[in-house]
Amino acid sequence: MPNDTQNLPAVSYYTPVELVGIYRSFLERGKSNGVVWLRGIYIQKPNQNPGWAAFYDELRDVNTNVTVTLKINRQDRSRLQSNSLVQVGGIIELNPFTNGTIQIVVNVTRFEIVKDQFITENELKLFDLRKKKLASGLKNVKAVLSQIIIEGKRKPKVALILAQGTRTQGDFEDGLRAARASFDFDETRVTFTQTEALCNIIRSLDGQGYDAIAIYRGGGIDSNTDVDKPEVIEAVVSLRTAFISGVGHRPETIFLREVADYWTSTPQGLGQYFSEIHENASAMRNNSRAALIEDIKKQFIKQIEDANKKNKELLEQVGKLNKQAEEQRKANTENLKKIQEENAKAHQKQLEENKKNLEAQQKKNDDALAKVQAQAKEQMDKSNKQNEELQKKITELTKTNSEQMGKLQGQLKKQTEENAKQAKDFKESLTKMQTTNGELNKSLQKLTAQNTQAAKDLNDAKDRQRQLERQLEEALKKKRGCLGMVTTVVTLIGLASWIVCILI
Repeated sequence: MPNDTQNLPAVSYYTPVELVGIYRSFLERGKSNGVVWLRGIYIQKPNQNPGWAAFYDELRDVNTNVTVTLKINRQDRSRLQSNSLVQVGGIIELNPFTNGTIQIVVNVTRFEIVKDQFITENELKLFDLRKKKLASGLKNVKAVLSQIIIEGKRKPKVALILAQGTRTQGDFEDGLRAARASFDFDETRVTFTQTEALCNIIRSLDGQGYDAIAIYRGGGIDSNTDVDKPEVIEAVVSLRTAFISGVGHRPETIFLREVADYWTSTPQGLGQYFSEIHENASAMRNNSRAALIEDIKKQFIKQIEDANKKNKELLEQVGKLNKQAEEQRKANTENLKKIQEENAKAHQKQLEENKKNLEAQQKKNDDALAKVQAQAKEQMDKSNKQNEELQKKITELTKTNSEQMGKLQGQLKKQTEENAKQAKDFKESLTKMQTTNGELNKSLQKLTAQNTQAAKDLNDAKDRQRQLERQLEEALKKKRGCLGMVTTVVTLIGLASWIVCILI
């Protein structure tokens, strides 16, 4: 099978998560026919009868733990390796269960291996955490707990983490038997699917003075999806307290075991482990201290050998990954070289085409420039002719303006002389008028004096008239018959009136 995707069919690939959503409408219409192509990590499920004609494995999403069940025949299965990145094509089947649920199964009819032993980012992180744990060293849990029991000063304190409502506690108790009397167990229950809560409990127990922290739960489907998450593994690796794992069933592959200081395959095995410590420690307590040290030494040596073996396996796997990376680098270098050569050829071809286009464009530009120059010359000649005509008109206008200016200057001179003469005559007339006004002022003063005197005389005459009138009235009262007197008075009044008229 090819290890690259160059010859793969040009089809659309879906992740297992996308497949569930896409085929939900198919379930509603009762249809599931048609070939689909999927891309993901192929996982071979253990504990299947090798004599079966078909096997039920899984295709896991690259970035999540969501899986889809694959139905694959024996021949094709023998050509695939677990943890390989593959592209599979097949028919969708719907398998109903007695509990009323329907399982989506892809009956594989063809496949392509994209990459052998594909390792996800989560798996790389898990490998780094295991390397960190091995570098820090495994704790000899049995030796620590046994020593506390042998000394007899106190009981070993062990924190037990178990699932809410678990049915495996009975298995643990069956394995533990009479050993409970030698230990102080504190139980903490948590929902294992709540990763953050599980990590917080592991970290909080680390600082409470326990001699060991143990976790146990049953195995079965999805047993490794809870405790094998990178967050949980990181919390375990960071522990200062010794850690014991009793998670799973015997044949299952659980990564938590690889970072535990000690692990058992089942919860019952965990109980038996504490029982063995109790029995051995009790026996050693009755034997010599040298025998205890020798037994502990052997166990510690065995743990070191197991750790070295795991380190060797890890180094071999890292070497294989490095070899694959080197092969991939060489392939990338060759591909890059081919791409650069193709790009150089394409670039040279493009340069030639650009040169041809540039020459053609240059010719067009030359023709256009000649045309523009001809038009410019024609326009220049026309402009020169218009300038000559305009210059001629300007000369004529200048001459006409000069003549008109001479006439205007003569008229201005004549007008100036007339204005000077008029100003002189006006000055003489003004002088005469001022002289006449002086004489008139003198006459007016004299007349004003005469009028003043006349007014005074008139006032005197009026006073005299009023006196005469009073005298006349008195005379008329006394002598109405004296006609002579009346005549005299009338004569005097007439005389006075005449004088007044003359004065006015």
